[in-house]
Formats: sequence, C-alpha cells, structure tokens
Amino acid sequence: MAVALHRVKFSCDSRTFIEIEWSKGRGRSLSIPPPAPNLIQADEELEPDETGRRGIPALCWRDDVPVLFERFQLRENTEYFIDITLPISMVEAIAAYQDRRAWPFAERLATVFKADPVRRWRANGDGTITVSGQLRLRNHAGILDLSPSERAPLVVEIVCRKIGYFEEFRALLDAVAEEFSELLLQYDSPVSATFNLADVTPETEAALLFQLRHIMAEQNLPVALDEIRRTFHARLEQWRAMDDIAAVEEPDVAAFIEEFDSSNLTQGGPLAGIFRGYSPREFPVIETRETSDTAENRYIKFFLEELRLIAQRLQATLARSGRRASLREVDEWVSQLDEELASDLWRSIGIFRAFPSNSQVLQKRRGYRDILKLDLSLRMSLELPWKRAESLADGLVGDIRPVNELYEYWCFFQLRRTLAELAASELPSDGSLIDVTEGGLQVRLLRGRRSRVSYLYRRDDDRSLRINLFYNRVFPRPTHALASWHGSYTARFDPDYSIEIIVESKGPPQRHWLHFDAKYRLESVELSDLFAASSDDEEIPADEAADYEREISRIYRQDDLFKMHTYRDGILGSRGAYILFPGDGAETRLEGNKKNLFIRHPSAFSGTPENLFPSVGAFDLCPGRDSGQRPIIYLFLRHILETVYAGKPYQEEEGLFGVASL
Repeated sequence: MAVALHRVKFSCDSRTFIEIEWSKGRGRSLSIPPPAPNLIQADEELEPDETGRRGIPALCWRDDVPVLFERFQLRENTEYFIDITLPISMVEAIAAYQDRRAWPFAERLATVFKADPVRRWRANGDGTITVSGQLRLRNHAGILDLSPSERAPLVVEIVCRKIGYFEEFRALLDAVAEEFSELLLQYDSPVSATFNLADVTPETEAALLFQLRHIMAEQNLPVALDEIRRTFHARLEQWRAMDDIAAVEEPDVAAFIEEFDSSNLTQGGPLAGIFRGYSPREFPVIETRETSDTAENRYIKFFLEELRLIAQRLQATLARSGRRASLREVDEWVSQLDEELASDLWRSIGIFRAFPSNSQVLQKRRGYRDILKLDLSLRMSLELPWKRAESLADGLVGDIRPVNELYEYWCFFQLRRTLAELAASELPSDGSLIDVTEGGLQVRLLRGRRSRVSYLYRRDDDRSLRINLFYNRVFPRPTHALASWHGSYTARFDPDYSIEIIVESKGPPQRHWLHFDAKYRLESVELSDLFAASSDDEEIPADEAADYEREISRIYRQDDLFKMHTYRDGILGSRGAYILFPGDGAETRLEGNKKNLFIRHPSAFSGTPENLFPSVGAFDLCPGRDSGQRPIIYLFLRHILETVYAGKPYQEEEGLFGVASL
C-alpha cells in the first residue's frame, strides 16, 4: 500500500537530519509515521495532483513495492524543497559549498540539487547549521543517493510518472530475458551446452543475475515446479529377494533352478512331494515397488541446488558491492529455493550422476521440459553473451532505471517476431543479430551498431520481396550525388527501428522504409491530447508555460510527434514513421478524436483511403497486453507488404526534377 506524503524528516544520526517537502499541495502531521528506517516525522498529503490521484504520489512510502525498488519514493519531473541539518559551523559549510556546488551531496547530484543562497542558510543554537535548497527531478527514473555520509545512508527511488510503471518495468526485465533465452535456444542444443560454477567470472555474474531473474519469474520456475508436483515422475523398481517358503506367493522358479543350493533344503515341508521328501527353507521372489528416485527427478533436484549455489554466490557479491535492491531480490530467491529443497518431495531423491539425454519425460512432459529449457538458457548465457544484458542485470545503469532502453529492446523483439510470422523464411545477413566469431556466438543488439535481421517475404517468377529489420540504423547525408533515394537530405537520423522493404523484379529494385520509435513514457490519454493539440494550433497560456512540470511534459510529447514527421520527410524513401507506446488500445483508428494513424493524401481527410501509407501515427504496444496489440501491427505491415508486392510503382516526390525542361 502506498502512503502519500507531503513532508518527511529523517534522522541520520543524533545531529544530522534531512527534511524533504513537495513544492505543491498541503500536508497534515501524522501521529504515527510510516515504518521507514530513520523516519521521525511525516505529513500526509491532503491535496494531491492529477498524477498523485492516479496512483503515483509526488512523495510516498510504498509497502507493496517489488523488492527490486526502494520503498521510499519521489517522482520524476517534480520539484521538492529540502533542508539538511549538519553538525558543522557556518564557516565550514560555506567553504565546503564553494569547493563543491553539489555539497552536501555527491557531485553527481549537481544537476538535480540547487542550494539556496548562503544568506538563507540557518545557524542553529546547538552548534548545527541547516542548508536549504531544491531538488528538481527531470525525466530519469532510478535511485537517488541523498546520504550525507557513509554512516547515514538514505537512498530513495525516483519513479516514473507513468501508471503501471512498477509492474511494467519488471515485466520488461522478464520479457527481454525471455527473448534472450529464445535466441539461445535457436542457436544450440542441450547436449552441447556446458556450465561450471567455477567458470563464472565477475564480468559474467551480472549476466547470471539477468538470467536468474528470468528463471525465478512467477510464470517460469514456480509454474514448472507446480506441474512437476502434479505429475511427479516415478517408475517401478524390481529386485530379487529370499522369502520364507510359507510366505511365498509368486516364486521365481527360474532363479531357484539357476542358483540351487542344497544346504537350503530341510526335511519335510510343503514341497516335500516335489523334492523327494525335502523342501527349501527360502525361495527366491521378485519384489516390486514404485520409486520416485529417478534420473529425471535427480536432474531437477540438481538444477535447483545449482540455482541455490549461484544465488548464494550472487548474495555475497551484491552484499560486498552494496547493491541493496538486487540483494533483496536474490535473498528472496534463496529463501524460495531453500524452502523447495527442504520439502519431503526431494528428500528421497538421490545424487545426480548422468544427464538422461534420451528421456522422453524431460523432452515432453510439462514442467520437466520447461525446466530443461530454463537450464539451457542459464548454461548458455555464458556461451552467447550480450554485453548490454550484463549492464541491465540490476535493473539499474548507474543510478538510472533503464525503462526506456528495456522498452526499446522489447519492442525490437516484438517487431522481429511479427516479421518472422509474416515472412516465408529468415535469411542470413551481414550485421546479423547473431554473429559467429572465433570466440563463439555473439549477440549484436547495441545502440549505434548495425544490428539487422533479414527475411524473405515472398518470391515468384516475376518478383521477390525481401525485408530487413534494423535496430538503431543511422541515415547520414550522402556526400555525393545518387541516382536512387537513399539516406537523409539534411541531417543524420537514427530511428529506434527501421524496416527496409526491397521489391526486386525486371527493372531496378524498389526500396521502401518504415520507421518506429519506442516511447515508454507516452500514455493513451497523452497521445490523444498530442494529436488534438497538433491540429488546434492554440497558444499555451502564460500560467501553464510557467509551470515546470506541465511544460516539460508538453514539450516532451510534442517532440515525439514532430520527430515522426521529420523521419517521414527527412529520410529519403520513407513511407511512414510511427510511435510505439505502452497504451491500452488495440486498433488502428483512422477517424474520430482518438485517431492514431494519419495518411498523407487528400483522400484520407474523410472516409477510408485505399492505402495506409505514406503516413505517420502511433501503435499501442504494452507488456502484458501485447497479445491483443501485436496483431494490429501484423495486419498493418501485411497490408503494406502486399500492396508493394503487387508491383505498382511508387511515385516519389520528384517535384520539378521529374518534369522535362520547357
């Protein structure tokens, strides 16, 4: 539960205090403050703004936050007043401030903290001074270290203003790890994967953390273990024993004859008529029982024990490096694995000795096959490294939550999946997403690098259509005259994703470009306002322009729309440019006040146009809702591919260049 606060005061030690207050709203003192460490005073918020009413307060304590996040939280694009009380003299404080403008905080806070003029600082009667200032948090979700010293830690979470941020951030981490694992499975098989905990280096520990987050996600290992409990593998076990002759019901006659021992005979007895007056004291029998101590279950137990060892190693590493949020997460994983391995289910399972590579249970039974897949992704995470995944493992890059970058990667994988479903086959290509190097396979999904995936859409006797999907492709201005439409005619552009459509027939090939930019912070209501504002052409009121938070948000949204027009116009051969954002819609709207696709042709001003390009627009694409949203992008791309494959020449904007001189 989130407790919306207006003002808080922390006691870092007996004479060091930090007080933070939202620059707006109004507060009322709480008799019992939230259970935050070192929090001694708190005011609840009585007048939240619109974002606060929607669930993201300007300042709050959140008990129900996922372990990846800090529980005391501020909000991006928001202003705060801050007072820091320190046990030093005014002379010492002024000298420290003149030496370092971010004082009393670390230098990296210089862009968000601004101290008030020295004349507004207060000298208290107890030998302390109070430095006042402002925190002005911009478009960066992450953590903020407000610790005045190493002995008095105070780390706060800066949350994104977007509704659903916590759930979506975790979903993005899990989804990108899932896609990464799918890449692994496409390029190798279980029998060739090798893994040894001794091979783990400090450089690869972060990648392991990334993979463990994927494995321990609720929809993965916990679900697989539930399936295993429901259909726990067992087999019939047989062995030979000797029973008293009077108790034998199903004798093993063949074994008795083969291993006959005359010393086992006694005079008389129930079989005296057969053995000339003698009967065996004991007779061999075959005992049968059901056992769950199978090779498959030993493998599952071994995998769980291995996960626990890896998690315990990460525990020690994270504790030494002070990465508290990730440490809390790993602590939770260790507890879950300890609890699972302590259950009665695994106590009777023996030591794993050999991998049952031909087991149909591991290959086909639900739960078992899922864990085999998770094990493979873990083992190969060291074989097929993606360097950026190592940086993303903590859910932090420096002090920043890389939610925008994660959303970009996730959207790329969604476009890749969509094109793979549309195309007849995937083609090998230079600059591929997967490279073969002397050191093995390498993922090349990097900003500013030419990461490409190629497909064949269709081919017949007359023509063929190929598709290239680029991540962060650069379009520079050519340095010499070209016969074809290629590059940018002004500045250098680098959309998040570009789809190149190449139609080859008897004449010169035709090239068409579609561009997409991922905008995580854009929401459906903002998108409607953005498109409406772009046509109203009304001036921004002076009081609104002066409001810091609304002005930043307004400029940010307008820039998204302007950039789509810039891509469409500035990159030669472009047929469309589109925003991908985590909205809740699932349709292409050509009319009405929620229109999200704008076609550059007079016929589109009323009614339904014949073609959906050239155009600009936006598509909803949100983690958790993509099953209903990705088909819309699929249909849109299929329409464009079918249209250009039909062979009708596309008329570029030739202007007078295509008109003969008079």
